[in-house]
Amino acid sequence: MKKAAGVAMAEEEQAKLRSYPGVEKCSSRGREKQKIVADLDGTLTRGRSSFPYFMLMALEGGSVIRAALLMAVSPIVWLLYHLVSEDAGIRLLIFVSIAGLKLKDIEAVARAVLPKFYAEDIHPESWRVFSSCYHRCVVTANPRVMVEFFCKNHLGADQVFGTEIQVTSGGRATGFLQSPGVLVGEHKRNAIKAGCDTQPDIGLGDRPSDLPFLNLCKVTSV
Repeated sequence: MKKAAGVAMAEEEQAKLRSYPGVEKCSSRGREKQKIVADLDGTLTRGRSSFPYFMLMALEGGSVIRAALLMAVSPIVWLLYHLVSEDAGIRLLIFVSIAGLKLKDIEAVARAVLPKFYAEDIHPESWRVFSSCYHRCVVTANPRVMVEFFCKNHLGADQVFGTEIQVTSGGRATGFLQSPGVLVGEHKRNAIKAGCDTQPDIGLGDRPSDLPFLNLCKVTSV
């Protein structure tokens, strides 16, 4: 019964998401004084999977061995993400990709490597709407340290809400996360409510777990 209820809820959320207009129907006129909040993977970017960026982090910030390990566990990540929860899949991605890396090395890859690949994957319609707004916020399940430089310096984001990683006193990532954990679902909503002093005018998302934060916005597109 629990499984059946879960399937029914998932189908209901998908139906609700489909009821929102597509971003191509969202006007970019008259947005000069408005605030927008947008998801990153699958919304501002065309690719929905963040796996390629974690692979780049594992390879460039770590080693070929770490990248090979990440590739080896990728089927487990997929199963966790789709059959258990987004939270579980992303936690494993983060742990394998960055556990033990120096924070300065993670930041170096985030500045020197990731922006090129993110920039090549930007969704033109989402960018049209996002760039038309005065105040721009990005909310993502990815570690903030991985995406903040790109979002602020290439997308002009004023705020970036992302998953916060734990770092030792010696400056190394533990692979574990700070509270509240992976920024998905209600955690995205709570981060925006806490970090934004006014209601967002526009919300852009692409998956059912974005619904909680999209419901905060005056206008929503997917």
